[in-house]
Amino acid sequence: MNTITLFKNKEDAKKIAHSLSITSKMPCNSYGLPIAQCKTGSKLAKVKGSVCSKCYASKNSYVWKGTINAAQKRLNAINDPLWIDAMIKLIGKSEYFRWHDSGDIQSIDHFSKICEIAIRMPKTLFWIPTREVGIIKEYAQNNIIPNNLIVRLSAMFIDKEVIIPKSLQGIDNIVTSNVHTINPIGKECHSYKNNGECGSCRDCWNTDIKSVSYKAH
Repeated sequence: MNTITLFKNKEDAKKIAHSLSITSKMPCNSYGLPIAQCKTGSKLAKVKGSVCSKCYASKNSYVWKGTINAAQKRLNAINDPLWIDAMIKLIGKSEYFRWHDSGDIQSIDHFSKICEIAIRMPKTLFWIPTREVGIIKEYAQNNIIPNNLIVRLSAMFIDKEVIIPKSLQGIDNIVTSNVHTINPIGKECHSYKNNGECGSCRDCWNTDIKSVSYKAH
């Protein structure tokens, strides 16, 4: 598979894609976008009891001016015709990559570009949590989601299990993630016992784990 891009170095690629998010508690970088631009999440943020009403990306370092500015620049970048090549250069030889430590898929075109990056980078395992089920359904109607892109349909409400729509059932790399208070809905993420760090765990990138359940905090 050809992963050659138009960019000679990462500094040139940053002029298009801006930067990757530094996720020190995870085994890889990410690409954070503004949470205010989440199509579904921005609406859920106003709903009591929703996961988004307690979004971690609405506090701490995510509200620093520099972080907000960087997220906005990344959002602007996704419409650049060179964005795919720039992202491939920035991700480089990473074994793992997470899409959107903040924010979510913006459009069918955006998700198509993410899939194209995965296709061109078969040695990288990508994980994308998303609440944009409609976009995933629309893409899957006429396209195959590359098998190195793990799509986790994410919980909208705490202690309410995510149900994969019938049209997406049977696609191996479409799985779920839930949020629980006491009883896990799936395999429990133990990062809360480990200073919020993944450590050696890679369950979120593992399609054999059909549901990961995060403890509400």
